[in-house]
Amino acid sequence: MMHFSRMAGDFIQVRDRFLNLPLDEDELTLWNNMRNEVRQVEDKATRIFDLLRADALDEARHKIEQDLSPHQKRMMEGWRQLLDMQRAKNQVALNEVQAAQKRARELSIALSAVAMAVGVIISVFVVRLSRRLEKDLFEEKERAQVTLQAIGDGVIRFDTELRIGYLNPTAELMLGITVREARDKSCKDILNLFDRQTRSELITPLTEDVLRGNHVELPPTANLLSVQGMEYEVEGKCSPIHSPEGDIEGGVLVIRDVTEAREMQRKLIWQADHDGLTGLMNRRAFEERVSRALNSKRVSEYPLSLLFIDLDHFKQVNDSAGHAAGDELLRQLGKLMQSRIRENDVLARLGGDEFGIMLLACPHEMAEKIASVVRDSIANLNFVWESDNHKVGASIGLVHVPPNWATLDECLAAADAACYKAKHNGRNEIVVHGQ
Repeated sequence: MMHFSRMAGDFIQVRDRFLNLPLDEDELTLWNNMRNEVRQVEDKATRIFDLLRADALDEARHKIEQDLSPHQKRMMEGWRQLLDMQRAKNQVALNEVQAAQKRARELSIALSAVAMAVGVIISVFVVRLSRRLEKDLFEEKERAQVTLQAIGDGVIRFDTELRIGYLNPTAELMLGITVREARDKSCKDILNLFDRQTRSELITPLTEDVLRGNHVELPPTANLLSVQGMEYEVEGKCSPIHSPEGDIEGGVLVIRDVTEAREMQRKLIWQADHDGLTGLMNRRAFEERVSRALNSKRVSEYPLSLLFIDLDHFKQVNDSAGHAAGDELLRQLGKLMQSRIRENDVLARLGGDEFGIMLLACPHEMAEKIASVVRDSIANLNFVWESDNHKVGASIGLVHVPPNWATLDECLAAADAACYKAKHNGRNEIVVHGQ
């Protein structure tokens, strides 16, 4: 009996757990239909328990066989149907879970394939972009290299230890050394930059300044001496080279050979102030020098005299011997007159066969003596051209500039008038203005 009671209790617990499960509509309908059977079983089981406790075993057995068993069979059949329905639902759920797992696996595979495809596309894009960037960088480097090779300026790159890393062809030509020979050598051994006036070297202060981060212009007096001893006048600039982090990695010096340009400049400046035939000062420069002397604050302290010289019979030399002879005669006369005046005096060819002399800080008596020496030297010159002897003279107008004469035009007009009077007096004469 106790065993039967335990089984009944277990059955009730199992039933309650089962009924706690979520039931669908069909299961609820089946459960409602079999609830009467369950109540019948419970009622009859209670009566049978009472009979058993009363030791009415025969009657209890009769009720079990006749009353309880049919209801139990119908109840158990209901429970079996419910269990079958639960098993079917569980199988459906299991199938759905498996299908979901399959779909999840397929989705995972698809997503992996998509991710792989995207990765491949990105990789291809990155590779192509990298190749394009590499190509662009290569082309940019090539253009920069071609530009450096083609420009007329010398380009010299060095590091913080002053070791040369690069020379372009122009720099190779100016330095007289190839980039292979110069690489890793010190700038101080290769770059012989110096000041042509003081002859002091420039490379040390230049590189020190640049490695401190400054941009440095070469001084106007900078010269470069090549390995072969060729000397160039140069101009240029030296700038620091920075790393991406901003640190100074070295410097680059760009230099330009300006020897010919400056020589031409000096020539043009010289030509602007000098007569191309005789090399003497020309009229413009002579008048400028006279004007400066007149405007000097110390003009009243030092005597000043002007000589205007007009050659006599020069036209006959030109006509008889030709212009080449006339040009040579003018050159010789220029040298002759230069040798007859003092070092600080100014001699100029004013044009044609006219010359001018400014005697600075010269007493009047000495000025008149110099005028006589010049005149006599010209008259005594025996000019020979193609075996023919030629003689010329000089008419000279002399002006002693008084302190109160302040204008250039007054002085020049007075000297020109005195020269005209000397020529009118019979040539080879000296006329002092005002006498």
